[in-house]
Amino acid sequence: MRVIKFRVQNYRNIIDSGWVNELGKITAFVGQNEAGKSNLFEALYRVNPFDARAAYNLDEDWPVDRWGDKAANTNALVCTAVFELDSKEIEELWEFAAPPSPPQEPVQAEAPASEQKPEAAQTQAAALAVRKRPKVAEVLAWRRYGQAPEARAAAQGIESLQQAKVEEWVAKNLPKFVYIHDYEIEGSTTELDQLAKRLKDHGWNNLTSADQTILIVLELAKVDIDDFLQKGATAEGRTIRAFDKVAASSYLSQQFNTLWRQKNVRFNIEIDATTLNIFAEDAGIGMPVRLSRRSTGFRWHVSFAWKFTHASSGQYKGCVLLLEEPGIHLHYSGQRDVLQVFERLAKENTLLYTTHLASMVDPSFPERVRIVEVRDHHTTVLRGVVSSQRAPMAVIEACLGLTGDLGGLLGNRCTLIVEGGDDALILHKLSGVFNRSNKEGLSDRIYLWPASGASKTPMYAAFAIGQKWDAAVLLDSDQAGKEAKAKIKELYLDKLAEAEQKRFRIALLDAATGVQKTDVAIEDIFPDEFYLDCVNSAYRFAIKPEAPQMAAT
Repeated sequence: MRVIKFRVQNYRNIIDSGWVNELGKITAFVGQNEAGKSNLFEALYRVNPFDARAAYNLDEDWPVDRWGDKAANTNALVCTAVFELDSKEIEELWEFAAPPSPPQEPVQAEAPASEQKPEAAQTQAAALAVRKRPKVAEVLAWRRYGQAPEARAAAQGIESLQQAKVEEWVAKNLPKFVYIHDYEIEGSTTELDQLAKRLKDHGWNNLTSADQTILIVLELAKVDIDDFLQKGATAEGRTIRAFDKVAASSYLSQQFNTLWRQKNVRFNIEIDATTLNIFAEDAGIGMPVRLSRRSTGFRWHVSFAWKFTHASSGQYKGCVLLLEEPGIHLHYSGQRDVLQVFERLAKENTLLYTTHLASMVDPSFPERVRIVEVRDHHTTVLRGVVSSQRAPMAVIEACLGLTGDLGGLLGNRCTLIVEGGDDALILHKLSGVFNRSNKEGLSDRIYLWPASGASKTPMYAAFAIGQKWDAAVLLDSDQAGKEAKAKIKELYLDKLAEAEQKRFRIALLDAATGVQKTDVAIEDIFPDEFYLDCVNSAYRFAIKPEAPQMAAT
């Protein structure tokens, strides 16, 4: 079951966010500080929170500029979320909540519907509805001030099922929301016996973030606290525990290095009696350092990697992960690693994250972007990569390599998006040759705007379309180029009016140049003889285009 849209109302600086539609497996909420990104996530989290104690607080969460209305709205709706069931889940729901089969009776000729008893007709209709599963089914979940979360299923024929069983199935299968905004691990000394007691006395949800992280580390390393403590009571047990520590250290190192690519790191889990220490050793140095002595960014990524490795396959599996500003302490390359981690986690979870970092917006997926704006001191959410406000647009422009001044300059020219710097360089050089030969080259009004590959061009196209620029994109006629064309058309052009569609054009190189080849790239606009002449001139060869004849055997 996957969340596909949500709406927040009457919560802090959000009067009505409007429906935040078409959520994918990964969605980025981009906006400046204090725009209301955290408020969106905190309201959504409480619709079905992982920590059952989380609730709305009318005295703290009601919008301050509507304070006079608070007393009359003690049960006001705060957040609504819609989940979509896949085909397997639809089948499971219908099987689980199907009405009981009527008693078997001797086979008789079926009477006309007009002669059937009402009860028999109803039973037959219900059985028919159960057999005809709908192709689409949804679950609507919501929560109000002062009330517990509520949810109900909606689908064609749902009324024919046992409603108590439907409610039971929905309650069991509705994904939990997990809201995580504190990632850092301290890495300081931990007393395992005291940690085990805190877990037993208070439960997981009442532990500190530091305690939870250590327990996650131990679980990933397949270390059972009670088992370790028991083994420490005997000489034989301590010997076995020494092998367990080596295996645990190796496993943790392996898991971390699949996520962290900036350097090769080995972790050492050291347990002396009941005292746990975690050491990190860089490959090639040979000297372990206590984790608490490593940099903030490194410890952040350690905590993030281990928590979310656990989340993707542990108790958070299948949940909706709400991530506050992931990667903010990391170097650019570390932030790109985090985006790769998201791809892994999205196989088992839905991820929504907030950011004001350009490097945390993946230009390959413009459809993932939602811009969070503040209008009249209230939060609104836009779908797409264009906003009328400068603050969120600064993130998008930086992601595309623009500055505010350059963005204005491009808007006054005809912009041609190309796949990369090589395309722009070749077209510029070729245009210069034409101009010097008194032939027509590129107009001075055309600006070549290189993306970083075909997969990134839809983001550039979305920006140009949203800014209403006179623009086009030139794509290689290979599989990647055709996929980019289809994505631009589906996400943007098909939704524009006919007059607006004419402001943005898509061209494939084979059609634009007339080159009769498959998978035409920019270098194919020159004939093969051109490259042979270049090679022969540079290396003093005399290669000819004719292929040598193979000797008969």
